[in-house]
Amino acid sequence: MSWAFKLKSVYLIDMLSTIPHITKYLWAIPTLLLWLTDPDPEREATVRVAPESEVVISGTTNVNQFTCKYNLQELELPIRLTYDEKAQHILFKNARLKLANDCFDCGGKTINKDFRELLQTKNHPEVELKLLYVDPPQPDRQTISVGMEIRIAGVSRKYESILNCEQKEGICVKGTLSLKLTDFGLEPPRKVLGMIKVDNDIQVHMALQMKEI
Repeated sequence: MSWAFKLKSVYLIDMLSTIPHITKYLWAIPTLLLWLTDPDPEREATVRVAPESEVVISGTTNVNQFTCKYNLQELELPIRLTYDEKAQHILFKNARLKLANDCFDCGGKTINKDFRELLQTKNHPEVELKLLYVDPPQPDRQTISVGMEIRIAGVSRKYESILNCEQKEGICVKGTLSLKLTDFGLEPPRKVLGMIKVDNDIQVHMALQMKEI
């Protein structure tokens, strides 16, 4: 609230106080003015993840590589966001992206089965990506600092990363997070009598095109 606005408010109250029959209501004016000029900082938005978006989990074994791509066409429902614009960060409350393990395609039935077993799909059928905060975008750069929480096999871990952010038609966020299976209580599996072993390090690549609706 500006000083000029405050002075005008005081003048208005003084003027109204000379009218006897409304003097008893003057106590409510400062509260009303504060309510009108200090709106709730929380904002809401509804976004849809465009089908051209990508979420890919990749890794290596001692003999080859594997790439498991999520079918984002399964995400038909829009996502409702609640966020709070603070000085340092834009804080999010319910920005969750839930990915069904069965919708990851690793390129074949056998490796799909192994991947779902690795993620303990029977007990934990989803991978969840939760956006915690982002630094306000700067006009002179296309990168943002992002805080995320990732939930795999029922275990959540928090990460901070630098992602690319393009604002053309909607918002496109691109980047890769490096994780360790053991951070989520997962033991890197061995196959073929132990001769093939999955490495502990995996990468989660995201290219999310989001449009407000």
